[in-house]
Amino acid sequence: MLQSQILRGIVRDASSNKPLSGARVLLLETRRGALSGADGSFRLPSTLDAQTLRITLLGYQTLEKRVESGLQDTITLDIRLKPSAVRLRAARVETERLTSENMPTQNVTTVAGQELERLRGQTLGEALQNVAGITLLQTGASVAKPVIRGLHSQRVIVVNAGVAQEGQQWGAEHAPEIDPFAAQRIELVRGAAGVEYGAGAIGGVIRVEPRHIPHGDWFGGKALMTLFSNNSQGALSLALEGGRVEIGEKNSIVNSLGNGFGWRVQGSARKAGDSRAPAYAIGNTGFQEINGSAAFGYTGEKFSIEAYYSLFTTELGIFRGAHIGNLNDLLRAIEAGKPLVDYDWTYSIRNPKQQISHDLWSVKAKLDAGFGQFEMQYGWQQNNRAEFDSHNARIRGDSGLLLASLERPAMTLQLTTYSLDAKFRHKPLEIWHSDTSSSALTGVIGTSGMAQWNVQGGRTFLIPSFQAESAGLYAIETLTTPDFTANLGLRYDAKHIAVRGSSSRSIPDTTQVFTGFSAAAGVKYEFQRHKEEGKGIKAEDSVSTPKTNNQKQTTLALNLGMAWRAPLVNEQFSLGVHHGTAQYEIGNSRLQPERSYSADLTLSHVTETLRFELSGYANGIENFIYLRPDAANPTVTIRGTFPTFFHTQTFALLTGADASIDAVLVKFSQNNSLWRIGGTASLVRGTNITDREPLIFMPADRVRAFVRFEMPSLAGMENIFVEAASLLVRTQDRFPQNVDYTVPPAGYVLFDVSLGCKVEALGTRFSWSIAARNLANTPFRDYLSRYRYFTDDAGRNVILRLSVPFGDGR
Repeated sequence: MLQSQILRGIVRDASSNKPLSGARVLLLETRRGALSGADGSFRLPSTLDAQTLRITLLGYQTLEKRVESGLQDTITLDIRLKPSAVRLRAARVETERLTSENMPTQNVTTVAGQELERLRGQTLGEALQNVAGITLLQTGASVAKPVIRGLHSQRVIVVNAGVAQEGQQWGAEHAPEIDPFAAQRIELVRGAAGVEYGAGAIGGVIRVEPRHIPHGDWFGGKALMTLFSNNSQGALSLALEGGRVEIGEKNSIVNSLGNGFGWRVQGSARKAGDSRAPAYAIGNTGFQEINGSAAFGYTGEKFSIEAYYSLFTTELGIFRGAHIGNLNDLLRAIEAGKPLVDYDWTYSIRNPKQQISHDLWSVKAKLDAGFGQFEMQYGWQQNNRAEFDSHNARIRGDSGLLLASLERPAMTLQLTTYSLDAKFRHKPLEIWHSDTSSSALTGVIGTSGMAQWNVQGGRTFLIPSFQAESAGLYAIETLTTPDFTANLGLRYDAKHIAVRGSSSRSIPDTTQVFTGFSAAAGVKYEFQRHKEEGKGIKAEDSVSTPKTNNQKQTTLALNLGMAWRAPLVNEQFSLGVHHGTAQYEIGNSRLQPERSYSADLTLSHVTETLRFELSGYANGIENFIYLRPDAANPTVTIRGTFPTFFHTQTFALLTGADASIDAVLVKFSQNNSLWRIGGTASLVRGTNITDREPLIFMPADRVRAFVRFEMPSLAGMENIFVEAASLLVRTQDRFPQNVDYTVPPAGYVLFDVSLGCKVEALGTRFSWSIAARNLANTPFRDYLSRYRYFTDDAGRNVILRLSVPFGDGR
């Protein structure tokens, strides 16, 4: 042990040599830390012979530097941080952007890398279903909406490439129109996020980030193929990307500027036939998709700009057994426990069906002004939805006219949305700086605006046409110290809606204005982080715990939120058959805005061999809007007979807990292979306080557990894994009595297995995996399945995935 020394230095940008303020410098052995000042300088006392410094700053690679102490009283260091980069070979530079960077105390989960690779080809919702707190609201094989702690649809904002997705998301069977192959990472914020993302984010936010555009001398790509046995689905995706191309002299000004340019194009296609329950085909549930995206951008020293376009198109069948001709058949179908008709499996998509397309254009730019960073993003979206009936108005005497009528959509919806977001992030402001500690304040102020038009057409009616405009202004500030983070955010939003009335439905022209405040406050405390030398416990001379330094980190975070949302047009004025869910919906023009008051407490513990997280939450929602079944009065229409649902309000209280664990059970020292165990658990309790009864359509309790074997290499194969998992779902026994058309289905247990690896062949390293879902082919119905009245969910599904990188992407 030495006498007290002083570690001092300056943190700089490795490229521009500029001092960096607000960098966190942490002495791992003693847990003392400091933040670099406005001139990049820091100062730390030390009494160790040797120590490790960890330096972190948003947008830069984390640096760990080992410092050996000499006899001098002061050690001076020159710290150079590089912008976050995934690949340095061929000068591919990518800046890592963190979800909820403005509210760093919030509960965030990221699905990326190999984990996301093993889910390619599935819907956005299915890619998140193994995350604690997430369940699925499913309508057949092609529509799966994520449910966050019991909330979904209009209460969960989906952000695609930085733009909030607007695509008739109010529909229970209207899944986000996003290519499942386009995402490089999916980030999930659980809990209210209305300050950062605007009115409506009561349940949380899902950010879908496409692959970053490469820069420099780079060209590469990746081909992906996925096959599914249950519905005989095939899916293909091809992505190409590159940086600048040299013109003329290598060191010319043109080529120097060209180093900042990059591009990316990607396309995919999926085609599937009918899903299969264990005992029968689920008729007319096939689908087909063609999707694509393109991006082009420039990144300079102080300025960057990127243009992005994506297209999503799909045609999907609606289960024919859910569209029933008369009241007696409807009741008989619900009581039968299986479809009344035996369907032959086919790829054909017949009426009833839907055709959907979604276009997204966006341009975003950033400017470093020295004293802070300006950011702006413009977005344009258009969502087109056409719904085709299997029934129509009785056209008699002319079969040709009847067929022509069925080939035209019964209803069309076209939603066009313009959006503009602008924000300014100020440079870190040093609050105090001492020999042992320091703190800094970071923050953002921003504004957002949106204008949209929804035009309804066709011979049937569900919701009226409308025009809406909204605007918001917000500010968020974060105080950071070596052990403690606190943030506070405030936002004000206003929304104007003009509804075009319908005389045939007795809906008058209506104009409405809604306003509200959102607020969020959070604190996160990081308990002492330290290193311990592993003892090494041997078993049969070949098994031991890792003998490396074990980094431990424990944090406790508390977040409080207040959020709101205005009632949507469908909730106020719907009056007709909701095609995809096969139910008749009735709106309520007297609905008031929802207001949410939430609290979330999260404990996290991370070491090199263990990750554990436990969250508890409570969310009280005033004027909670929900669809309530009218079981005594099914609606008979010329399109058939359908269960009736009406919109109403109550005071709802949602409480619950999420937990996840991932632990290295044992590690083999001879070949570095290991066994891992883990799982997730989710519990939600929804209560209708006003009517003193359970809230309807809340997810059932569930636990997922897995055991996994991993081996770094064997016989020319790399990253080998074998996994077995089980999902246990309880029967939902908390539901209002005598309200729904049937009681919740029984609980169920499903088993999954998967294995895969990377193999080098033909000059590239391709990845493959094979998985079996619902291995035992167990019949089951999930309480949140929109088809649960009529059919079982899908049975066994064997999935084969193949990924082949090429060019510099290898």
